[in-house]
Amino acid sequence: MLRNGLAWIITGAIYISPTWADTAKTGGGLEIISSDGRFSAALGGRIHFDTYLFNDDIDDTVSTTEFRRTRITLSGKVYNWKYKLQQDFSSGDTRDGFRDVYLAYDFWGGSISIGQFKPYRSMEELTSSNNITMLERPFTSATGIFDRRQFQQGIGWRNHWDCYTAGIVAFNLRNAGELRNEGVGAAGRFTWAPVDVALETIHLGVSYSYEDAGRQSPPLEADAPYAGRRGPRQLMALTPGDRIFFFGDFGDEEFFLGDAGGRVNVGGLELAATRGPLYAQAEYTYGNYDGDFYLSEQSFEDFFGAPPTFGCDPEFGCFIGDQTVRAWYVMGSWMITGEHKPYDARKGVFKSAKPESGWGAWELTARYERISNDDIPDLEADSIILGVNFYANPRVRFMFNLRFGHDDLTDNGTDQLGVRAQVNW
Repeated sequence: MLRNGLAWIITGAIYISPTWADTAKTGGGLEIISSDGRFSAALGGRIHFDTYLFNDDIDDTVSTTEFRRTRITLSGKVYNWKYKLQQDFSSGDTRDGFRDVYLAYDFWGGSISIGQFKPYRSMEELTSSNNITMLERPFTSATGIFDRRQFQQGIGWRNHWDCYTAGIVAFNLRNAGELRNEGVGAAGRFTWAPVDVALETIHLGVSYSYEDAGRQSPPLEADAPYAGRRGPRQLMALTPGDRIFFFGDFGDEEFFLGDAGGRVNVGGLELAATRGPLYAQAEYTYGNYDGDFYLSEQSFEDFFGAPPTFGCDPEFGCFIGDQTVRAWYVMGSWMITGEHKPYDARKGVFKSAKPESGWGAWELTARYERISNDDIPDLEADSIILGVNFYANPRVRFMFNLRFGHDDLTDNGTDQLGVRAQVNW
């Protein structure tokens, strides 16, 4: 299937090539533009190759290597419409590998996007994986409170003016690799940079997200991979999706009594600043996951990895009501070779520093993050990450993360050493 996806992209490029003239740009990438300027296509991509080494505690993890991302991106315009087609060949079959796939049109000072892309929520989620400070995003993103809901299909509008950005989006609760369903959602984000000069920026942001599971929707979850990717994970909150889909996953109606389907509301705050070689960033999210269902004690342990920490009814089982989930982190870095992280004012995020010498650039990083469910005792997880990033040039980076994770519910304390070799163009 991966070969078919690559063949499809190449075939598409060949098919439209007669429209192009011999005008090409190669400034840091490859772009071809027709002589009348109505058609263009630019080719980009990224390779992220990771190594994970674990220090096991309770869970038995597997130290391994993997291609975290192997993406090809085709973007450009057709008359007044822009497009983007991004395929990740590390993600299974062709549809599972779709990332940004959309049409866009300039409207009311901003841009309307139609297709599949990230909802406008969470600063770190909207930061490109080429620019994130650590190997993995924190619990305030789809690596946590929005688990498995990173890319969604819908329509959104985003704008930037002066020191502000604003974006709103309405979407279906699916991506190209998910089953068709009637779940819906909406999200919005507003940012303000009251200070944005050459070597100093202050960023403030707020976001809100609403998701409503419908027919054929999968369960909506918050999840914590507290020891890093491929390590142990802790389910933090759950609202069932469609009843038939839910039972189909687990094959037994006896463990479940209550209402299927539910809603998730999440509000978020952002604060970030940079001054010279120093950088700091923090986010706080407050979420509500609808409940009103029962699980047997055994089913609770199967879901959450430990026996219930509260009393359960001997006849009906363990009642799961509405669940309040809080996730937050603080993160900082120091470019010890003196470079500065630039601010992308159009998107309201920060980008990676660029080396100022032929010897590359070095960055020391640190992050503390925590996620908790206020309504299930001891359901909390956190991690401390210490890291070093080496920028060999503006397109090649090596990352080293030492992560100390802990799950309060199971008392597991698995740690991870993660290493990444990365190139993008």
